[in-house]
Amino acid sequence: MEICSKTIPDQKLAIINYKGPITDLDILVSKLMGWVDSEEVAVDGEPFIIYYSQRYAVNEGDAVFDVGISILDDDAEESDMVRVVDLVSHEVLSGKHIGDNETIVESYEKMVEYADANNFDVIGSPKEILIKSKYNANEGEEFITEIQLPIIKM
Repeated sequence: MEICSKTIPDQKLAIINYKGPITDLDILVSKLMGWVDSEEVAVDGEPFIIYYSQRYAVNEGDAVFDVGISILDDDAEESDMVRVVDLVSHEVLSGKHIGDNETIVESYEKMVEYADANNFDVIGSPKEILIKSKYNANEGEEFITEIQLPIIKM
């Protein structure tokens, strides 16, 4: 896994806040993309998940997470479920996990080790960008998930 630090520029995001089982993710992505289509909103990238629950525990009952996508439309109208928010520029550690989510915790562990070895402090919730997932690829071996950990240099 190649890991690097990078700056994420200011972004406008369409977000669904959620507390419930991660198995509801398919429904939430479908609702988010349905909103994108119905509102004719231009997107800038693939859907993502921001986890507020510990990543290793999300498959064990309810989790707290956001499902979102970066959008280009400054005038996008919110709905009952979809919020439009601004995210300010910030630094992240970025690494790409290849494969399904069965081994994603190992990728997180590598990134935390890298952060410790390079004097970075992880200061926020992890984001997983679904570059290639079951929504746009056929099999788990093809899946690519970019993990972003918000950081500061110590």
